[in-house]
Amino acid sequence: MAASQSSNSPSTPISIVNRLSEAFTRVQEKIRERAYLNFLDREPGQGDSVDDWLNAQWEVLTRVNLVVKEQKKNIVVEADLKGFSPKEIEVEVGAHELKVFGTHKESAERSKPGATGSSSEVVYFYESVRLPFAVDAKGSQAVLFKNGKLKVTLPKNAG
Repeated sequence: MAASQSSNSPSTPISIVNRLSEAFTRVQEKIRERAYLNFLDREPGQGDSVDDWLNAQWEVLTRVNLVVKEQKKNIVVEADLKGFSPKEIEVEVGAHELKVFGTHKESAERSKPGATGSSSEVVYFYESVRLPFAVDAKGSQAVLFKNGKLKVTLPKNAG
């Protein structure tokens, strides 16, 4: 199979939610815990709570680039989410903002003579983007293509 597939490759719809799920709340808790550990690790009088929080976000969350494209009737937002399944991605659409959240667990088994082991890593991302026009949340669609490309189509509000 070719490494690059067209965006016309088979796709799976992603549901658009009104509020991000419990998984998002759990990630925020992981960030809070990591920020607290950062606080404990720093020297007294050095740094501040904002630095602790921002560093914790950087350590916990994976960066995903959302690309916003304006069309005549729609705003299209795309992202590369290779490795994620549609069930691991949540999209929330507001009148002027798009939020995308995902959580993915990767497992790997290692085998050495006389020993077998496994490891797992959880990958989280959360991105939001301010939209250049008001959009119709009810008419919005999100799909994940087989090549890992997320495409969110947001109809512009008439008027």
